[in-house]
Amino acid sequence: MLDIPALGPTGPYRTRNRTTVTDASGNPALELASVPGLVVSHWIDQLRVSAPLPVARTAEVLRKAADVFENQVILGDGLEAHERRLAELTGTPIAIVRECDRLITATLRDVGRMPSAARPTGCAPVGTAVSDAPSAGASWRRTGDVFAVHAAGNSPGVHAMWPEALALGYRVVVRPSNRDPLTPLRLVTALREAGLPAAQLVVAPCDHATADLIVEHSDLAMVYGGQDVVDRYRGRADIRPQGPGRSKLVVTADADRHTGLELARTGVLHHAGTACTATTGVLVEDEPAGFAAELATALGRVAPAHPLDDAALLPCLPAADAERLTSAVLQRAQDAVVHLAPRVERLAGEGSLSAVTPAVVELTSPKDPLLSYEMPFPCVWVAPFERGATDVLDGSLVLSLHTEDLELVTAASDLTSVSNVYRSLPTSWTHPDVPHDGFLGEFLMRAKGLARTDMNEKRSDK
Repeated sequence: MLDIPALGPTGPYRTRNRTTVTDASGNPALELASVPGLVVSHWIDQLRVSAPLPVARTAEVLRKAADVFENQVILGDGLEAHERRLAELTGTPIAIVRECDRLITATLRDVGRMPSAARPTGCAPVGTAVSDAPSAGASWRRTGDVFAVHAAGNSPGVHAMWPEALALGYRVVVRPSNRDPLTPLRLVTALREAGLPAAQLVVAPCDHATADLIVEHSDLAMVYGGQDVVDRYRGRADIRPQGPGRSKLVVTADADRHTGLELARTGVLHHAGTACTATTGVLVEDEPAGFAAELATALGRVAPAHPLDDAALLPCLPAADAERLTSAVLQRAQDAVVHLAPRVERLAGEGSLSAVTPAVVELTSPKDPLLSYEMPFPCVWVAPFERGATDVLDGSLVLSLHTEDLELVTAASDLTSVSNVYRSLPTSWTHPDVPHDGFLGEFLMRAKGLARTDMNEKRSDK
């Protein structure tokens, strides 16, 4: 088994307390260090007093780290071997792992793009010296020094987000998910080898109590989790919860139905159904029952495959865990119409590696809470839609509207609990200039008023 250390301010840190992490077959795969609270608190204190690199130097390091991530051997693995190991560990199809790794390296090479897009036009760019700033205006400044990340394990792509904090001058502590400690370890190692001081960035695997301590001891934190995490940190200005996406697609009667079905299929299957931008609910204005049946036919053609198969589209996990997922859906769908029941498909090989096939369930009302019930596999709930009832669309990370009705798109854009609104695109669509859930810079930075009296003006006054 792999021995995975923590990465402290002075290098790898191994602990007596270890966590055994199993792979997608249920077999032990690695031993992960578990850092105690006192040690983590000391690390955060060290991060806090470590001065950030100049902005230009940080950008150079991040770009170099992309090359290291792609080309160097880390933990004994080159990139291809790392991706294979990660697919076997997490059950994530290898094509998705590769896509996420490309996203990480693309972000490293262009990490200044999002901060520039988020910065108010009235603020001088990050890193502008006071002497070079306008004599009266605003400066974009950090609201803290240490940023904590409680990472999710559903997708390696979550690690493409937090390097932006480094570009803005933050020191970062990453608490990795037990499901995927390999991606953050590879990324942080690459950043250090590219020239980022170790006292700028640490990886701290730990138990839940210590994870809470990390949040409270840091200045700001981004925490991934379920609705319980959102409820726990609701109203905390220093914490950015990343909870369920509950992303939805609306298909109105005036839109091309075939295109609507393809948008739904693409969104439901996105990242094997595990991403927060994967489509959870579809609201259909015309014949939702027929739409659900057609979508079930399309998704029913998706064949189970081993995560190392390039054609794999479905998540894999131990059979017992897969059975719990399918049972949870079928139990909740007892009063609904199940057009495609999820199945557990045992795959050949050692252990209990199993794929979970898609589910399509038709609901009678768009107000049914199941419309927002997320599962970590391709599971979609289809409900009827009436154009005047846009309130049922609220609470969505992404809302895509396949419609010719621009007034409906405008009304949807005004919903306060919808983060992203697309027209005739899959909920999974992304673009480098489009924020995931608002700009991270909005959370990390603030506009600070700046004014000074120039020396020339002082001389003229005399």
